[in-house]
Amino acid sequence: MKISTRFAQRSFCLPALLALCLSVFSSAFAQNPAAQTETVDFWLPGDAGQRMNISGRVTSLDGTPVVGATIYIRQADGDGIYHSQYSGNVASNQRGIYQFGSVVPGNYTGERHVHISVDHDDYQYLVTEILFKDDPNLVDGSDPRAVFLEEGEVDGEKMMFGRFDITLVPN
Repeated sequence: MKISTRFAQRSFCLPALLALCLSVFSSAFAQNPAAQTETVDFWLPGDAGQRMNISGRVTSLDGTPVVGATIYIRQADGDGIYHSQYSGNVASNQRGIYQFGSVVPGNYTGERHVHISVDHDDYQYLVTEILFKDDPNLVDGSDPRAVFLEEGEVDGEKMMFGRFDITLVPN
């Protein structure tokens, strides 16, 4: 079977082309810090509980991304105990995207949850919670604050991933 020279040349050039594209994209991304997604990770090696990563998008009622919204996060650790390690904040980027890493909170009473407050000068202050669809204590699984956690793997370690979008009301 004969492979055309033109195809062979293209297939050998493909890795070089991909490397060039990644290099250009990485440089453009690094030169535009506002496009990057800031991440805060509360989890530390040895912490009790299942690791999770929550990401989402902050938008206005019309779907416009809200840039620079401060998302305050507070939750219990994997054993259901509140302490300062599991609280902090992160800002939404120019596409309205935010994310944070933590553990699935332990159950200290009632539904497992993460406290979320969102602040931006042009929008009404929002206080809400992230709930978890697989929580046996969740009374209403259709609650819009309940997220489905999907299992994934990062560097050989099991991690749960969820998405929690936030809609803000203009002042």
